[in-house]
Amino acid sequence: MKKTSIITVVLLFLFSYGKSQQKTQNRKLSVLQDSLTQALIQANQGDQLVGFSVSILDEKQSLYSQGFGFADEQNKRKYESTSIQNIGSVAKSFLGIAVLKAQELGKLNLDDPINAHLPFKVFNPYHPEIDITIRQLTSHSSSIVDEESNYLKAFILENDSIDKANEVAFSHFQKADKRISLKEFLEACLSKEGKWYTPQMFSEEKPGANFEYTNFGADLLGLIIEEATDIPYKDFCQKYIFDPLSMENTAFTIAELNAEQRSNFYLFKGQKIADYTAITYPNGGIFTSAEDLSKFLGELMRAYKGNGSLLSKESYKHYFQKQYEKALNESGRINLGCFIEYNNDFIGSKDLLIGHNGSDFGSFALMYFDPEKDIGTIMMCNTDIDYKDDIIVPRVKAVWKAMLEFKNKID
Repeated sequence: MKKTSIITVVLLFLFSYGKSQQKTQNRKLSVLQDSLTQALIQANQGDQLVGFSVSILDEKQSLYSQGFGFADEQNKRKYESTSIQNIGSVAKSFLGIAVLKAQELGKLNLDDPINAHLPFKVFNPYHPEIDITIRQLTSHSSSIVDEESNYLKAFILENDSIDKANEVAFSHFQKADKRISLKEFLEACLSKEGKWYTPQMFSEEKPGANFEYTNFGADLLGLIIEEATDIPYKDFCQKYIFDPLSMENTAFTIAELNAEQRSNFYLFKGQKIADYTAITYPNGGIFTSAEDLSKFLGELMRAYKGNGSLLSKESYKHYFQKQYEKALNESGRINLGCFIEYNNDFIGSKDLLIGHNGSDFGSFALMYFDPEKDIGTIMMCNTDIDYKDDIIVPRVKAVWKAMLEFKNKID
């Protein structure tokens, strides 16, 4: 046999073998997907989670994406992987990207004092002589805290009236005509001359001394990005994050969303919450789908390995750099990058995970990836996780357990 013929035979054999192996892997994945679907149906006993979706991916492709239940329970509109809902504090992981992009553009520096970029002065009565820096905002060590009465003032009803027969509104939800700008709201709460200012907006600890989770700090950073770049924060995210990743079903306002894809908020099964948004949208105001969020998580997974596209390698190094020398031990959260957390005990998972979770009234989301297994996991749910926590939390845990079992069986 001629040498060229032998080479041809070998190449044909290798090609055939590769296709056979791929078919075997595809069959195995299909079996695992079917098994996960059944496990997720069983996890949501009594359909107490009105609607939810699960997405699992590696850095190149989706491994599983499925919706369950209803986005609109009354009209029996199904919850799909393309259904859109609020993702709460998962939005902070976008904020970390945004501030580093602003730094790349030369508009600010992580070590700048925040008051150098604000149109008003944030005044810490306990340590007025110490500057609070942008970096401290990203690590939740700024000494700014979430004073409850001010925090609750930020939630605004979307409509002038509510349908009392079919939906409820919390007593702290403000009427639509009470909406003010992010700047006006934060100035009222954090400037010494602000009408809602109180020393309780600050910890007695020095800025930079300790971790204390704060939504107000995240909102300040959103405003700083606006002031430094002269671009509204939501437009900045659209230009530098959503558009480059083709996140076409992602926005900060309900009005921008496709109504047929948007999920309602639910307090519990059978009880819808009236539509609302928050003035303080940088900390947790993103509406998106599991399909779109997978695009963002895939970018983070690639970036962790040095192949991200939104930021330079140097900026991504800052994004993932651990900011605390000692483990935090905050309910599994052991360290923080730039608004991205390292967690080694998230709902029972002992694997190190990188990402964020978030909840708001009538919504819950989690987005993490396992850097060792190179697998990303997303869950989004349109049901309040706190109101009937004895019913909802066990079902969320069961969903998460099924997701972890699937992840650990992937080759």
